Amino acid sequence: MHLDNSFFALFVLCFMKELLAIETTTLSTASINAKTIQTLWSVTFEPQLLNITMSQTKTIELTVNNIDPAWNNNYEFHILPAHKDLIKIENAKILGSNIAQNLTQWKHNFTIDAIFLGHTTVYVDLHRSHMKVERAREFVRVTVLRNVGASDIVFKAIVGAFVSVIYISYGAALDLIDLKRILVKPVGPAIGFVGQYLIMPILSYLIGYFLFRDMIELRLGLFLIGSTPGGGVSNVLTVLLDGNLNLSVAMTAISNLAAFGMMPIWIFTLGVLIFKDGNLDVPYKTIAYLSLSLLLPLTTGVVLQKCAPLISKRMTRFLKPISLILMSSIIIFAFAVNTFMFKLFSWKIIFASSALPWIGYVIGWIMAKVCKQSSKDCLTIAIETGIQNTGIAIFMVNFTLEQPLADITNAVPVANSLMTPLPLLLLYICRRMYSCCDEYKVEKKPQVDEIKDHEIEGILQ
Repeated sequence: MHLDNSFFALFVLCFMKELLAIETTTLSTASINAKTIQTLWSVTFEPQLLNITMSQTKTIELTVNNIDPAWNNNYEFHILPAHKDLIKIENAKILGSNIAQNLTQWKHNFTIDAIFLGHTTVYVDLHRSHMKVERAREFVRVTVLRNVGASDIVFKAIVGAFVSVIYISYGAALDLIDLKRILVKPVGPAIGFVGQYLIMPILSYLIGYFLFRDMIELRLGLFLIGSTPGGGVSNVLTVLLDGNLNLSVAMTAISNLAAFGMMPIWIFTLGVLIFKDGNLDVPYKTIAYLSLSLLLPLTTGVVLQKCAPLISKRMTRFLKPISLILMSSIIIFAFAVNTFMFKLFSWKIIFASSALPWIGYVIGWIMAKVCKQSSKDCLTIAIETGIQNTGIAIFMVNFTLEQPLADITNAVPVANSLMTPLPLLLLYICRRMYSCCDEYKVEKKPQVDEIKDHEIEGILQ
């Protein structure tokens, strides 16, 4: 059975390699072949490569060469964008009636308004009566970039501060004796390791292959998510849903340490098929920094247990509301800062970003149940299996790809970070509603009994 699976995997890898070789056709080539290519007249652009930020306007100088006097001014040159949703062109038409018949060269200025980030091209078509439309071989490559403002820096600072507060609270609430027991017999972390580093990478690769066959950058973004270690939000959701915080912290720590070996393995095996030249630098320093940045506030909380037990107890008491408020604030800030990302979202991105963590929850729960773990530990293992560290995925994308491809690829991790907690938050709301109903019934019953006793006394009197 294992041998058959190996042959199947080898077949899939070879097939994907050939498929990727076919899919490397560029946008510019496709746009040029769309029309009949001219042979005599030509155009030149200044500049030929244009970088422009969203909402910015720039001017391009166009020179049309070898205009044929035999056309008798009965012609038009149309300047067109390959993607009208990315840029808008003003002054995009040259009328032959405005060009003297004896001129064979004409200069014309047009402007480009940047609408949204991405790569596109600008080309020129020649329209003549009763003739096929001809397209110039020459074109302008346009790259629309995003404006990076102070809000991006403020957002990162706020997230860092909020996460530090949350992890100090976790350290104050940690049961060190129970944590030691988990590390001595790490059944839960072992299950989480299998789910996170054996199942999730393959699952993310398959989802990306079937949904993003013609969008290599989105497939890469999803695969990087599936290959990353567990994320810090898993600890927050574990607390909210009354899971095993000690187990959650232990699994997150082991997952981040294992990332140093497991991420390169997946990136340089399956990942090579997506990023086929294999030129992907694994950010070891970033993984180490993220692990350390979580360890320091966690250790501070543990120290508070010993040195300031009163403060530690108060922090433990308000751990749930603090976690909920801070996590909600992070989500709200993420929406506010990354509004441009929502224009990139498609049903495929939403579906893939939801399917990966949600299927991960189910797989983690099933594995934990098969291994006869308690309900509390099953919930924790499911959460740790399904939640990946999108921060590392986003960093790797930004480190590897140039803009605007990095922002486009990041649409997948951003969508994943928004969709991942939804079923767990829904479960939390349902449990809270159920708990409130139970409390209401308990409070209501004595009141009813008191009314009945009062009525009986009245009748007897």
